[in-house]
Amino acid sequence: MTRTFLDTGPRTKEPPLHARRRVPRVLEVALYEFALSTGMLFTVVTAVRWMAGPGTPLADLFPTLTSQLVAMGLLVGVIVMLVLGPSMRRETAGHLNPAVSIGLWLLRVFPVQAVLPFVVAQLAGSVAGVGLARLVWGDAAARVGDAALTPAADWSTGAVFAAEAGAMAVIMLIVAFAGTRPHLLTYLPAVVGACVAAVIIFLGPLSGGGANPARQFGPALVSGTTGLLWVYVLAPVAGSLLAALVAGLLKWRAPAR
Repeated sequence: MTRTFLDTGPRTKEPPLHARRRVPRVLEVALYEFALSTGMLFTVVTAVRWMAGPGTPLADLFPTLTSQLVAMGLLVGVIVMLVLGPSMRRETAGHLNPAVSIGLWLLRVFPVQAVLPFVVAQLAGSVAGVGLARLVWGDAAARVGDAALTPAADWSTGAVFAAEAGAMAVIMLIVAFAGTRPHLLTYLPAVVGACVAAVIIFLGPLSGGGANPARQFGPALVSGTTGLLWVYVLAPVAGSLLAALVAGLLKWRAPAR
């Protein structure tokens, strides 16, 4: 796989960076991750507020849940694609998802010292983004539940867990496959964005279509709908673990450095 943004091995004849320079670099990029996560969740809540909120001008354009999910899926998928592309080129991460950060660490392409700062930044950004949306939109955001995910009434907790974990596993397996084939990396942002859009569109009416702990963390805390929060947090991480195990068996993981 390609080098990660924190790879401290020499690219030229310059000596490797001293270990004490790694922590500031980790924190710098974690702040970038926090800002991106904040922007993402603010955008999601804002989109739900205008598409699904009562009496909004866009409500007539998206009268059904299906139309709203298609619009939301395309919106979030494009955002993921636009964030991931430049982030890969500049080596500044842009994961937007704790399960992705953990999964990349399990795939041996993300440094262990960056995992906790990134996860904290993403979850904190989720809360900040929803809080900002509540500040900007007030009761209008509250009336749409701060965009908190809810599963179908006839879906059990186990089914929701399996669907959310499976979706994340598929995404991470695609990442692992592309990562061992450098000629495919150019297409990875678009493919991942399409996968995220598909999860929202097809799993939205069923499990909620999150596949991202940060997607539900802020909305659930701000709205107070925390009953299934543990499922939406742990299931994607379980999916990343499963993907790493499968990728290891198929020898899709990069060798340890």
